[in-house]
Amino acid sequence: MNLLVDQLTFFGGADESGGVQILFGRGEQALLFDFGTAHHCLLDPGYLNLYDPVAPSRGREIRQYLLGKMAPPLPELFDPAQLEGLDEDAMLSLWDHLEFPRYKSIGVFVGHMHQDHMSLLPFARKGLQVYMNRDTSSLYRGIVYSGQYPDTQATIVPCDDLSVIDFGTFTVQIVEMDHNTVGASAIVIETPDHKIAITGDWRRHGRHPERVDRFIDLCRRKGIDLLMTEGTRVSKDPAPQTSRKETKSLEMYADIVQRTAGLVYLQMSPRDLERMADMIQIGLEKGRQIVMDGSHAALWYASVRDGIRALANHPALNAEIRVIDCTLPAGVKLPYETTSLAEVARHKERYVYFFKFPELGHLIELEAQGAKPGASSFIQADYSVKIDHAGLARFLQAYGIEGHSVSNKGHATPEEVSDLIEGIGPKAVVPVHTRHRKLLDTRGVRAYYPGRGETISITDLLGAAR
Repeated sequence: MNLLVDQLTFFGGADESGGVQILFGRGEQALLFDFGTAHHCLLDPGYLNLYDPVAPSRGREIRQYLLGKMAPPLPELFDPAQLEGLDEDAMLSLWDHLEFPRYKSIGVFVGHMHQDHMSLLPFARKGLQVYMNRDTSSLYRGIVYSGQYPDTQATIVPCDDLSVIDFGTFTVQIVEMDHNTVGASAIVIETPDHKIAITGDWRRHGRHPERVDRFIDLCRRKGIDLLMTEGTRVSKDPAPQTSRKETKSLEMYADIVQRTAGLVYLQMSPRDLERMADMIQIGLEKGRQIVMDGSHAALWYASVRDGIRALANHPALNAEIRVIDCTLPAGVKLPYETTSLAEVARHKERYVYFFKFPELGHLIELEAQGAKPGASSFIQADYSVKIDHAGLARFLQAYGIEGHSVSNKGHATPEEVSDLIEGIGPKAVVPVHTRHRKLLDTRGVRAYYPGRGETISITDLLGAAR
């Protein structure tokens, strides 16, 4: 039985981008913050939609993640059937046989639905309690329905913004932030001894910068002892960084749609449902019809059917959507009309096509056939494949398609991270989700840089911070 000591174990994210896996524990109860794998590790998430992912072997994913030090070495979190054959001693030897704390009960909090924060969900054991913002939960329903990920056996617990979960020996408050996906949330952990805040991923240039101000004010009023904040954009380059505001990205998109004579291809992450809604509506207002890849349409349909509070009363919820017939995922039923590539090719000037990158072959059929009203446009909007990707560039050049980027990043600038630290004024800060953590200006707040696999009490951490 653990003594009532507040302690942290850093399994991932302390010195890498993504893959934050921070275990907080007190007594017999613990909570793991985030449940994904890092960027730039040996394997990509098993269902990542990249051009050329290095994916784990189907059916053996969690074994390979554990043996590759990409998942926390806590077999009790995962489905026993998927762990069959795992050599746990070999797994622990990768962590130098460190003595990790043992807890009677471990829950999981998923900050949002980006791959590096949730990609372990399909491998969770039955009944594992996984907490997340209510909109994040609805988005996960859409992700599963679209076929992007298998469902989880875990018990998903949807949580309202600012709600408090009582774990007995500590409480956790959910605080929604601004990020490029719905429901992205920070947490504030409170015990009789300490108050700890973990920001999750956040930015100031999106739709909801006021949420960041609210988080800073809440933390300052509570008197946070330890702050853990992401620092994704901290860089060796000292030049000041800027961010394009979401409103500007939408203005650029509207202008491109307005002046494009041919077909508008839109490549965006469907997990950014607020942007998706805005871009649907702008397309309609510019006189275009909306046509989607089947998996995008399935994600949109199932997510909004489950209920996205951030989209309450948005006009795009009633939009007429068409689906490219050859892209419907197997077994998915949608209340939308289908259309063919040939039909879209005949009337390029009528459509905005919400396009999925792996279907580059569609450009051949769409551009080589049908009417030629003028050049088409390809718009890249915060998707993992950029406009200068060699494979994409060949298609744009071959068909005279104009390429545009309206991306604006999902993370705060280093200066904004420093402002947040200063505004909260914690006793110590731990930068996470960054490859250059020691370059972050903490504005005089003492910093601590944990090692991977390190377990340390909050009291000791606060004493060791420099």
